[in-house]
Amino acid sequence: MSSGLKNVLLGHLSKESNFPELAYKTVIEELYSASNFNENAIRIGVANRSAPSAILDLGA
Repeated sequence: MSSGLKNVLLGHLSKESNFPELAYKTVIEELYSASNFNENAIRIGVANRSAPSAILDLGA
């Protein structure tokens, strides 16, 4: 978080034991509990298992 990270894309979601909402909620809860998380400073997305993800601008 302190390195200037702007975008995070959660991936590797299995069909059997994980789903996007749970992955997102888990990461958000961990960020809030482990640091001074500012939800406006970073974008967190979840990759789709069955379709291409949106293009992320890694330079921004």
